[in-house]
Amino acid sequence: MSSPVSAWASAVALFAQRKVSRLQRAYLGKGGDAASARASLARLRKLGMPGGASWISVGADLFDGFDELDVPEHLEGRALAAVTTALRLYAYHQQSKERPMALSAPDEGERHSRRGFGWSCRRIEFDPEKSKGVRRRMSAVEGTRDLGGAEHHLRALVTLMRANDVCVDYYQLTRDLFLMQFPDARDRVFMRWARDYHASVEGADGEHDGSVPGAAEDTTL
Repeated sequence: MSSPVSAWASAVALFAQRKVSRLQRAYLGKGGDAASARASLARLRKLGMPGGASWISVGADLFDGFDELDVPEHLEGRALAAVTTALRLYAYHQQSKERPMALSAPDEGERHSRRGFGWSCRRIEFDPEKSKGVRRRMSAVEGTRDLGGAEHHLRALVTLMRANDVCVDYYQLTRDLFLMQFPDARDRVFMRWARDYHASVEGADGEHDGSVPGAAEDTTL
């Protein structure tokens, strides 16, 4: 994958991460900001559903500040799709939870601070026999033809993560959602998911301390 696309993937991921971070801080806070964040997440969950939220009603949550990215026209559709998918997944992930479901990380995105989606999938269930359903859903994401189909199976995984108090690095997930829309990057995204899933053997203690030490962002795409 050419370096310009990789650079745009990181820029789009940072844009989405900042939005998720703001929503999470407000949602877990108190007062009017918390109520506003709950309403925003509810609208995001209903976006695209029959009789659900309109694009106009979620526009500020999704796209405020997007023009400042100055994404090239030929990449804009893929960037918007990645951001929309990531925020909609976060809205499901955080629903009714009193602890942060999005892993926090510095805006600069240091290599040591990133966790891949496969790492989160492993934490749903460590037992190989009991986790067959998780691996089946991961394979289903890989087998989809477009981002819309992938989101359906990703939502099932995120629902399991919510039930098991497993966090997600939404910077890295957004970056992957952007890159998987490019045929020559798609296989490498799922290779990393498989690597992070099968190489992840540490325990699940301390998941919610707000830090994400250890894993590196893959910048080879």
